[in-house]
Amino acid sequence: MLQDSKYLDWNNSFEKIEKAFEAGLFVIIIGPKGTGKTTLVREFAKRKSVNLDSINFSLRTRESHLVGTKTLENGTVGFIEGLLVKSMKEGNMLYLDEINSAEADVLLRLDEALDDRRQIVLKESTGETIQAKEGWFVIATINPLSHVGTKELPPQILSRFPVRIRLEYPPEDIEHIVNDTV
Repeated sequence: MLQDSKYLDWNNSFEKIEKAFEAGLFVIIIGPKGTGKTTLVREFAKRKSVNLDSINFSLRTRESHLVGTKTLENGTVGFIEGLLVKSMKEGNMLYLDEINSAEADVLLRLDEALDDRRQIVLKESTGETIQAKEGWFVIATINPLSHVGTKELPPQILSRFPVRIRLEYPPEDIEHIVNDTV
Protein backbone atom coordinates (compact mmCIF):
# COMPACT_ATOMS: atom_id res chain seq x y z
CA MET A 1 0.00 0.00 0.00
CA LEU A 2 1.33 3.43 -0.95
CA GLN A 3 1.47 6.07 1.72
CA ASP A 4 1.04 9.78 1.14
CA SER A 5 4.48 11.26 0.74
CA LYS A 6 5.34 14.40 2.63
CA TYR A 7 7.70 16.93 1.19
CA LEU A 8 10.40 18.10 3.59
CA ASP A 9 10.79 21.74 2.65
CA TRP A 10 14.45 22.14 3.49
CA ASN A 11 15.00 24.94 0.94
CA ASN A 12 11.83 27.09 1.38
CA SER A 13 10.20 25.91 -1.85
CA PHE A 14 6.65 26.33 -0.51
CA GLU A 15 7.31 29.98 0.30
CA LYS A 16 8.72 30.61 -3.20
CA ILE A 17 5.76 28.90 -4.90
CA GLU A 18 3.30 30.74 -2.66
CA LYS A 19 4.76 34.11 -3.66
CA ALA A 20 4.59 33.13 -7.34
CA PHE A 21 0.99 31.90 -6.89
CA GLU A 22 -0.06 35.20 -5.29
CA ALA A 23 1.64 37.18 -8.08
CA GLY A 24 0.18 35.00 -10.87
CA LEU A 25 3.64 33.96 -12.07
CA PHE A 26 4.20 30.45 -13.38
CA VAL A 27 6.88 28.26 -11.76
CA ILE A 28 9.36 25.77 -13.16
CA ILE A 29 11.11 23.33 -10.84
CA ILE A 30 14.46 22.02 -12.04
CA GLY A 31 16.15 18.96 -10.60
CA PRO A 32 17.05 15.32 -10.97
CA LYS A 33 14.62 12.45 -10.46
CA GLY A 34 13.98 11.59 -6.83
CA THR A 35 14.33 15.09 -5.40
CA GLY A 36 10.61 15.39 -4.62
CA LYS A 37 9.45 17.68 -7.43
CA THR A 38 6.13 15.89 -7.91
CA THR A 39 5.55 15.50 -4.17
CA LEU A 40 6.19 19.22 -3.71
CA VAL A 41 3.66 20.17 -6.40
CA ARG A 42 1.00 17.80 -5.09
CA GLU A 43 1.44 18.95 -1.51
CA PHE A 44 1.30 22.62 -2.55
CA ALA A 45 -2.01 22.01 -4.36
CA LYS A 46 -3.33 20.18 -1.32
CA ARG A 47 -2.33 23.01 1.02
CA LYS A 48 -4.00 25.55 -1.29
CA SER A 49 -7.09 23.30 -1.61
CA VAL A 50 -7.03 23.66 -5.39
CA ASN A 51 -7.80 21.02 -7.99
CA LEU A 52 -4.67 19.72 -9.66
CA ASP A 53 -4.62 18.62 -13.30
CA SER A 54 -1.40 16.95 -14.33
CA ILE A 55 0.23 15.51 -17.39
CA ASN A 56 3.53 13.67 -17.63
CA PHE A 57 5.22 14.43 -20.93
CA SER A 58 6.89 11.85 -23.14
CA LEU A 59 7.52 11.32 -26.83
CA ARG A 60 3.97 9.91 -27.00
CA THR A 61 2.25 13.04 -25.69
CA ARG A 62 0.29 14.68 -28.50
CA GLU A 63 -1.40 18.05 -28.94
CA SER A 64 -4.73 16.27 -28.61
CA HIS A 65 -3.88 15.28 -25.02
CA LEU A 66 -3.59 18.97 -24.19
CA VAL A 67 -6.12 20.65 -26.45
CA GLY A 68 -8.61 17.95 -27.33
CA THR A 69 -9.82 15.89 -30.22
CA LYS A 70 -12.79 15.66 -32.57
CA THR A 71 -15.17 12.75 -32.15
CA LEU A 72 -17.78 11.19 -34.36
CA GLU A 73 -20.78 9.66 -32.64
CA ASN A 74 -23.98 8.67 -34.43
CA GLY A 75 -23.02 10.84 -37.38
CA THR A 76 -22.47 13.90 -35.20
CA VAL A 77 -19.07 15.54 -34.91
CA GLY A 78 -18.18 16.49 -31.36
CA PHE A 79 -15.13 17.61 -29.46
CA ILE A 80 -13.60 16.21 -26.28
CA GLU A 81 -11.55 18.83 -24.45
CA GLY A 82 -7.98 18.03 -23.53
CA LEU A 83 -6.38 18.57 -20.15
CA LEU A 84 -5.00 22.04 -20.90
CA VAL A 85 -8.37 23.38 -22.07
CA LYS A 86 -10.18 21.80 -19.11
CA SER A 87 -7.67 23.26 -16.65
CA MET A 88 -7.90 26.74 -18.18
CA LYS A 89 -11.72 26.75 -18.19
CA GLU A 90 -12.00 25.49 -14.62
CA GLY A 91 -9.10 27.53 -13.24
CA ASN A 92 -7.39 24.43 -11.86
CA MET A 93 -3.71 24.29 -11.09
CA LEU A 94 -1.90 22.64 -14.00
CA TYR A 95 1.17 20.49 -13.43
CA LEU A 96 3.35 19.93 -16.50
CA ASP A 97 5.64 17.11 -15.42
CA GLU A 98 8.89 16.62 -17.33
CA ILE A 99 7.98 19.34 -19.83
CA ASN A 100 11.40 19.04 -21.45
CA SER A 101 10.39 15.61 -22.76
CA ALA A 102 7.60 17.12 -24.89
CA GLU A 103 7.79 17.29 -28.67
CA ALA A 104 8.14 20.67 -30.44
CA ASP A 105 4.52 20.76 -31.74
CA VAL A 106 3.18 20.16 -28.22
CA LEU A 107 5.38 22.93 -26.82
CA LEU A 108 4.08 25.32 -29.50
CA ARG A 109 0.49 24.80 -28.34
CA LEU A 110 1.53 25.20 -24.72
CA ASP A 111 3.34 28.42 -25.55
CA GLU A 112 0.10 29.87 -26.91
CA ALA A 113 -1.70 29.20 -23.62
CA LEU A 114 1.14 30.21 -21.31
CA ASP A 115 1.81 33.69 -22.66
CA ASP A 116 0.52 36.76 -20.83
CA ARG A 117 -2.89 36.59 -22.56
CA ARG A 118 -3.55 33.14 -21.00
CA GLN A 119 -5.68 32.00 -23.94
CA ILE A 120 -5.73 29.37 -26.65
CA VAL A 121 -7.63 29.17 -29.94
CA LEU A 122 -9.32 25.81 -30.59
CA LYS A 123 -8.36 25.46 -34.22
CA GLU A 124 -9.16 21.74 -33.88
CA SER A 125 -12.79 22.55 -33.25
CA THR A 126 -14.86 25.70 -33.71
CA GLY A 127 -12.02 28.22 -33.60
CA GLU A 128 -13.31 29.37 -30.22
CA THR A 129 -10.86 31.24 -28.02
CA ILE A 130 -10.54 29.75 -24.54
CA GLN A 131 -9.57 32.30 -21.90
CA ALA A 132 -8.07 30.94 -18.68
CA LYS A 133 -10.19 31.50 -15.62
CA GLU A 134 -8.87 33.99 -13.08
CA GLY A 135 -6.32 32.33 -10.80
CA TRP A 136 -5.22 29.65 -13.27
CA PHE A 137 -1.75 28.60 -12.16
CA VAL A 138 0.89 26.45 -13.84
CA ILE A 139 3.89 24.60 -12.42
CA ALA A 140 6.25 22.67 -14.67
CA THR A 141 9.16 20.40 -13.86
CA ILE A 142 12.22 19.51 -15.87
CA ASN A 143 14.90 16.91 -15.41
CA PRO A 144 18.55 17.57 -16.28
CA LEU A 145 19.53 17.11 -19.91
CA SER A 146 21.55 14.05 -18.88
CA HIS A 147 18.28 12.11 -18.43
CA VAL A 148 17.10 10.01 -21.38
CA GLY A 149 14.45 11.69 -23.54
CA THR A 150 15.02 15.20 -22.25
CA LYS A 151 16.01 18.16 -24.37
CA GLU A 152 16.64 21.83 -23.93
CA LEU A 153 13.48 23.91 -23.74
CA PRO A 154 13.07 26.70 -26.29
CA PRO A 155 13.74 30.17 -24.80
CA GLN A 156 10.12 31.30 -25.39
CA ILE A 157 8.83 28.42 -23.24
CA LEU A 158 11.36 29.09 -20.49
CA SER A 159 10.33 32.75 -20.50
CA ARG A 160 6.78 31.73 -19.52
CA PHE A 161 8.17 30.53 -16.18
CA PRO A 162 9.77 33.55 -14.51
CA VAL A 163 10.02 31.78 -11.15
CA ARG A 164 12.58 28.98 -11.18
CA ILE A 165 13.32 26.68 -8.28
CA ARG A 166 16.31 24.36 -8.30
CA LEU A 167 15.91 21.19 -6.29
CA GLU A 168 18.78 18.97 -5.37
CA TYR A 169 18.90 16.09 -2.95
CA PRO A 170 18.70 17.32 0.64
CA PRO A 171 21.91 17.53 2.64
CA GLU A 172 22.81 14.26 4.36
CA ASP A 173 22.05 15.53 7.88
CA ILE A 174 18.50 16.55 6.83
CA GLU A 175 17.94 13.34 4.90
CA HIS A 176 18.90 11.30 7.99
CA ILE A 177 16.31 13.20 10.05
CA VAL A 178 13.62 12.27 7.51
CA ASN A 179 14.68 8.63 7.27
CA ASP A 180 14.82 8.27 11.07
CA THR A 181 11.26 9.56 11.46
CA VAL A 182 9.75 7.36 8.75
